[in-house]
Amino acid sequence: MQRARLQFEGGGFRAEDICLAADEFAIDGRFRGTRNGPTLAVGHGARRCRTELTLLDGHRLAVRSHVARRPDRRYVIDLRFVHEMPVARRIIAWNCWLASLCSATAAGLVAWLAISLHAHPQVWSAWLVSLGLAGLGLLVGAVAVYRTRETIVLQSVHGQVTLAELTGGPGAARQAAAFQAVLAQRTAAARAEVPQSRQQFLRDELREHRRLFEDDVLSRDAYEAGKRRILQAHD
Repeated sequence: MQRARLQFEGGGFRAEDICLAADEFAIDGRFRGTRNGPTLAVGHGARRCRTELTLLDGHRLAVRSHVARRPDRRYVIDLRFVHEMPVARRIIAWNCWLASLCSATAAGLVAWLAISLHAHPQVWSAWLVSLGLAGLGLLVGAVAVYRTRETIVLQSVHGQVTLAELTGGPGAARQAAAFQAVLAQRTAAARAEVPQSRQQFLRDELREHRRLFEDDVLSRDAYEAGKRRILQAHD
């Protein structure tokens, strides 16, 4: 099996790229299909992670996920069981950003003091303090960049388990809006193509959860929680 290489832009956030090209898209030896829609790629440079979603023929969604120091994950989801409204979460490390700003401001003030002292014996001490505060500000700023993120979560319809999670920088959810609109249309079309009763749909959704569990996409805890919700929906 030939693996695709994922590359990251060094040093900062990498937002989504939405591509509309249609070509052959190989997932692994078992899953192969033709790309039949846009591709959404979301990455976070500081976290060294990247997730790619591709719409395939046959009402399927291909997921490719890369996280630093972990094996790449590749799997396919049946669009019938993907909730049409992804959950967007935003985390901003306000404390870290504030601390970084305060350190940078303090470094500037001490540098101004050092310039004012000019030939004073303590001038070099002032410069060292200024450099130390500037370095601290950069360090805390790097932590702020790492902790600040937006996450887009695809969940199953009744099981409410996480089927795919995309983590990017600020603005990731906004830039993914076009793909989400197409995804909502495709999930509706997938369900309309195979009319089912509620019981039949729940049965097939449970089978999809079982398949993803056996493929190590879902943890046992997630699978059991999703199964419990699906069985409750039968009532």
